[in-house]
Amino acid sequence: MTGLNLGRGAGGSPVLAPGQHAVKLERSVYSGRVTSILREAIIEGELGAGDPLVEARLAEQLSVSRGPVRNALHALEGEGLVRTQPNGRTVVVGFGPEDLEDLTGVRFELEAAAIRRGCERRADVAPIQEAFAAFEEEGASTQRLVDLDIEFHLRLLELSGSRFLTQAWLALAPVIHTVITIGNRRLTERDPEQNFDRIVAAHRPLVAAIAKHDARRATALLAKQFDVTTSMFSTDLG
Repeated sequence: MTGLNLGRGAGGSPVLAPGQHAVKLERSVYSGRVTSILREAIIEGELGAGDPLVEARLAEQLSVSRGPVRNALHALEGEGLVRTQPNGRTVVVGFGPEDLEDLTGVRFELEAAAIRRGCERRADVAPIQEAFAAFEEEGASTQRLVDLDIEFHLRLLELSGSRFLTQAWLALAPVIHTVITIGNRRLTERDPEQNFDRIVAAHRPLVAAIAKHDARRATALLAKQFDVTTSMFSTDLG
């Protein structure tokens, strides 16, 4: 973990009311923060495959107690980013270009299945159109744009009417969100206006195809969108 900058976003305690519920909230806030920091460090490659993750050391680096670190490592193990060895030590699994392709491939299968189901049942597309409108209204490559992107694709899953399909996608959502955050940040640094225009242009025909319940065209557009995204991020990740 030499040179790892784990201090991002870790300073400053939230203002909380006294009492047991406040303590639980504080732990939850810290756990979420630690999880986000470590997840991004793994996906960006600051933490590489095989790197040890020691609770006490991480707690000291992040200025938190060991509880939030323990909770974060448990969450990250559930996401497949870390693993606990037989000796009880936790190490980084890593995240490289092949993992990005795997993630994108699984994400495509889930979203394409949702589109096909939604088009077959001629589901109401208004939520998707509204999500895209919010996307356009943002007008720039901001961090909020990433959140709106995730919201848009969640609406795609809900189009299916399947709660289990949606839950399967939600299990991947934290990793998807972090990958998009990193890629959006890097592409925005190069050319923010072009990046925003590219994202909107990739989503507009997809919305139009879904509005017509044209599953074949919609899934083809989705595949093209993901291929471009993967090729762009693969040059930076891993």
